[in-house]
Amino acid sequence: MIQVEIQIDGQWLPRNNSAGFTVELQDGGRIQAVVTNNSGKPVRFGGFRFTGFEFPAKGKDIRIFREGWTMPAPVGSRRFGEADYHVSDGYKRFCVCDAPAYDGVTPNRFSGEYVAMLNDEATGNNMLAGFISSADQFTRMEVELDDAGVKEFSAYCYGDNILFEPGESIRSEILVIRHGANAWKLLEEFASDWAKQMNARSWDHVPTGWCSWYYYFYKVTEADILENLNYCIEHKKDFPMEYFQIDDGYQPYLGDWLAPSKNFPHGIQPVLEKIAATGIKPGLWFAPFAVEKGSRILEEHPEWMIHDTNGEILYPATWRDNVPIAILDATHPEVYNHLRDLFRAVRKSGCVYVKLDFMMYEVSVTGGVYHNPKMTRTQALRRGYEAIREGIGEDAFMLGCTSPLGSCAGIVNANRIGTDITPYWGREKDRANVEAPWVRNVCRNIINRRYMHKRLWINDPDVHIARKDNNELTENEIQLWTSALWLVGGLVLISDRFSTLAPERAELSKLLLAQTDTFDAYPVDLFDREIPAIWAAKRNSDGAPCVGVFNFEDDAQTLDVDLVSIFGKGVTLKDHWTGRTILSDSGKVELPKHTCVILMKA
Repeated sequence: MIQVEIQIDGQWLPRNNSAGFTVELQDGGRIQAVVTNNSGKPVRFGGFRFTGFEFPAKGKDIRIFREGWTMPAPVGSRRFGEADYHVSDGYKRFCVCDAPAYDGVTPNRFSGEYVAMLNDEATGNNMLAGFISSADQFTRMEVELDDAGVKEFSAYCYGDNILFEPGESIRSEILVIRHGANAWKLLEEFASDWAKQMNARSWDHVPTGWCSWYYYFYKVTEADILENLNYCIEHKKDFPMEYFQIDDGYQPYLGDWLAPSKNFPHGIQPVLEKIAATGIKPGLWFAPFAVEKGSRILEEHPEWMIHDTNGEILYPATWRDNVPIAILDATHPEVYNHLRDLFRAVRKSGCVYVKLDFMMYEVSVTGGVYHNPKMTRTQALRRGYEAIREGIGEDAFMLGCTSPLGSCAGIVNANRIGTDITPYWGREKDRANVEAPWVRNVCRNIINRRYMHKRLWINDPDVHIARKDNNELTENEIQLWTSALWLVGGLVLISDRFSTLAPERAELSKLLLAQTDTFDAYPVDLFDREIPAIWAAKRNSDGAPCVGVFNFEDDAQTLDVDLVSIFGKGVTLKDHWTGRTILSDSGKVELPKHTCVILMKA
């Protein structure tokens, strides 16, 4: 039976021994706690903790799927005897909602945000526990296993030590517990319920476009934008773009978004007007909470920034050349007005697509104190999102990026679900860090978060890069990345310089632009591997089966694949890329390193 505790002034109190506080526990399939302060004094509220989960299975048979907090945070499965994912110390506060509590070292101790699912390998049974609301508190699941089975399973809602005054009541997020034999179906149903509770926004199609970041990075210029825009217009049959998004590099300072800069000496509006004149919709990148030292806004409004308990501005991160950045306090009424008015001006300039990046800064300032002491981190972040939505308009396309995922549901139209793709396979220094930007980490997240797509938002798996210049990826690795994007679907953005894109590589981009959301894919080996290698799918147009088999390892692999369960017996299958055929009865797929096949009926 589910039990609940509350944390008051740093101390956990059980429901039946919380003098001065009334705690109600509502069930009926949707579990929610409500606490009322009857103590007659103001206190600090730390949160709710739910316990009493039951999952009868031996420890050695238990596998766990757990979500992550933000887009780069790892999502996937761990097995008995393993430790949780290793996240670098320097990035931990951006990857998990409670960095001090995260343990990536001790075997059989796991935690994740929003949802976790236990699988009994011996019986195939699954138990999902997750929160279908996410507007007020960050949520976290904590699981510990031993030989006997589940030693501990706790679910937390974080109150962040907000001020809790006499007579006030606070509700937890809504917890659900589901059982079933089909793990992926449980996740899809959970996402649908989550989306309904959060009034998730729908969009009637999957957008396509071009993004400047992954070729030009922050050195992009006005001339670069116009060069690629003109190419698109001249080749619009091959590259049908709905949006043209200018990324980081156009602004003089973080915070001074619409002022002229060295790279855009005429300001951004004339460029946006030129894009719009072609019939393509203009888009812009922002890190809306970040304020760079040297910016006009920091000089004029230091009171808008997140401060410490002594009233000093905190600088929790640095930008280029190690320039410190402060963070706007979204709980401050004037900051709300500022964000609303900024994005109202952005909309008036012709921009109808905004990419909102580094959103986790608002909720990861160590030692920070909000202007409003009664708002949690989640509420502060969501208030910032709401101000931006009010300014940019209900009909504009809003993409969340590097954001705590659940907090923006119902506000954004799309959300990045994995870390950045890179023009190289991986750097040796990054290989131990699951949040680091490289191909394996991206692929793990985009297939394991496929259940969110077109439920909570449109998934953004990140851009397609296919070029030969400024790119260390091999032909096979480019093909693997193209295959991953084709199978998972979602937002399709190209990020190459068109004039240098070789014809055979351009064909890969054309395929993705022409066939958006072709498949409905899921990871067959969700619980078997850290990075699923077998991605089964059905073609949306006719229901035809398909499977992508991937080798993310650094040597050749032979994978056992139950092709009969996907295609039936005695079926000849053909690889989309090479044309080679195999029989479904074979059950084995041999792959060189960093390659894949996409098998369909011949």
